[in-house]
Amino acid sequence: MKNVYNVGIIGVGVVGERLIKTFNQNPRFRIIQITDKNPTRLQEMAKKYDLTPVEHFREILDNSLVDLVYLAVPPKHHHSIGMKIIESGKAFFCEKPLANSTKEALDMYTFAEEKGVINAMNFPLPYTGAVNKAKNLIQQDYLGKLRRVELTGYFAEWPRHWQQNPWIDTREQGGFIREVFTHYIQLVNSFYGEVSDIQSQIAYPKEQGLSERELLATGKLDNGVKVLFNGLCDVGREDFLSLTLFGEKGVVALRNWRNIWIAQKDEILNQLPYEEENTTNKLVLELAKALDGEPANLVTFKEGYETHKVIEALLQGGQENSG
Repeated sequence: MKNVYNVGIIGVGVVGERLIKTFNQNPRFRIIQITDKNPTRLQEMAKKYDLTPVEHFREILDNSLVDLVYLAVPPKHHHSIGMKIIESGKAFFCEKPLANSTKEALDMYTFAEEKGVINAMNFPLPYTGAVNKAKNLIQQDYLGKLRRVELTGYFAEWPRHWQQNPWIDTREQGGFIREVFTHYIQLVNSFYGEVSDIQSQIAYPKEQGLSERELLATGKLDNGVKVLFNGLCDVGREDFLSLTLFGEKGVVALRNWRNIWIAQKDEILNQLPYEEENTTNKLVLELAKALDGEPANLVTFKEGYETHKVIEALLQGGQENSG
């Protein structure tokens, strides 16, 4: 019989609750402690899911029974808490982005490597059927010579209606670049390597301290292919996300998280069949493999650090007011 691994969760907000459900549905894991700075939320989650609440994350790190720590607090706290998790030697599963600056992300990546701890990030996109199909098409030379990569995001409103919290719309640690584009930047890095030479124009609201509302930027891959970033909030349409790979022979577009559209020369883009899938469950099954000492398909802190370099370059672009 395979081991059951004990989980401690630091942060039980909207995303933290999603992972509570995922761990509870997976027989390889058992949540034994949770904590959150909001005592009302902590007690609510403890009661709802019959879990043991603790007042401080140190209680989780000091618990010798905990095998894996999942960190789901606001990004500006990832480094301070994350470095203590790594010091504890426990396996570490972290929300994205890895940290709140590239320097902090490098600290966490290098310390995790030094300590030899199992580390992974909550990037569920690589576990979707759409992304796996895209990888296969790239390997089969469906695109031909790559000509351009475009990442587009339109948001009817920011923050999104389901994600309202005190930090998600702050320039300090929120915004769609950190929260949404991060996922697709990680994919581009995994497909083609790191994006460099980023030239960015970014617009913020007039209200002091709020996160970006517009982004236009370019970068390039090692082979010289240009990457275009286009983000816009407060537009009169439904939310729309697309990572489009343009080749001389064909096009592959990953849209709205789980859909893939393809075409070759003179063809209309065609959506491939979509199947419901629990990508987060696939991710935590890979965590179980890593804890078993087996090879596992995980997005590591190294990739989180490489992704953060692109995020930071985008956020450091020329600034203006969006009106």
